[in-house]
Amino acid sequence: MQIHDINKKEVWNAFVYENGPQSGAFLQSWEWGEFQRAAGKKVRRVAAVDDQGPAAAAQLVETALPFGLRYQFCPRGPLVRRGATPAAAHALLGAVAGKTGSLLARFEPSYFLPDAVRATLQKTPDVSPAHSLVTDLTLTYDDLSRQQHPKTRYNVGLAERKGVVVQIGSNAFDEAWPLLEATAARGGFRLHPRRYYETMIATLNTDACRAFLAVARYEGKVIAANVMVDFHGTRTYLHGASGNEHREVMAPYLLHWALIQEAKHQGLKAYDWWGVAPEGAADAHPWAGITRFKLGFGGRRVASEGTHDLVVRPTAYRLYGFLRGLRRKLRIH
Repeated sequence: MQIHDINKKEVWNAFVYENGPQSGAFLQSWEWGEFQRAAGKKVRRVAAVDDQGPAAAAQLVETALPFGLRYQFCPRGPLVRRGATPAAAHALLGAVAGKTGSLLARFEPSYFLPDAVRATLQKTPDVSPAHSLVTDLTLTYDDLSRQQHPKTRYNVGLAERKGVVVQIGSNAFDEAWPLLEATAARGGFRLHPRRYYETMIATLNTDACRAFLAVARYEGKVIAANVMVDFHGTRTYLHGASGNEHREVMAPYLLHWALIQEAKHQGLKAYDWWGVAPEGAADAHPWAGITRFKLGFGGRRVASEGTHDLVVRPTAYRLYGFLRGLRRKLRIH
């Protein structure tokens, strides 16, 4: 088996279309790689090739660390050809990480990891959500409405009666950004810099892969906003925000319902809610509230193996792990 760089968009995306995961395939798209380059990252697309063509492929984003260290990150990948063994994917990751002098290859397999393979890896905090919810847009509009929880359906109607207005493909980022900051502070998570999201929307602007902003207005003011990504028949809810004002008008409910209807009208097949608590998680889970909100629209749970590290330099990795843990503790305190 040989390793080759793939430098043709059509060849790369064809493999992603055929072998991408149910949730998050856009992260392995050619277009996402170009966005990462525009955001200042080094990106490489590689494949392990046998006599039938690519057996496994990985779009790798290099991340720089202190002391001249680096690692390769493969979001929602590597991708494995149907019928091929995942061993080709792990050999691919190890070979590229080794040749680039990387500390590790961090990856998010969409395939099942046998126990023997999992034992050779290090589980690390998830970068992309390991559990999601996908709503089937091939259902009729009436069925999509009927599968909603009664409270969800009521809140959609309430927002309509209150006069909430939805704009899809909005350029109101100046108004949306304070909501994103407020939501991050309320939820205790970190945002990328504002420029990151602006670059995403500016770069992902083709029919093949499109990022866009959608907002809900009440009395002319933006009170809820979503950053969405459309790729290969799936609309993904990547980031969402709402303010503390006018929460009683239930704007996020109408915003999502409008996005679902518009996606179906455009011919998309699925609406990916991008992150829920695991099935059976306790009410104390940090995502319990947002999970109840998303489940109210109906859909099918999708689970993956989460984020793992394939370690190439064990001694340096132990130092990295210590410093990473120390940084997390300092951030908490």
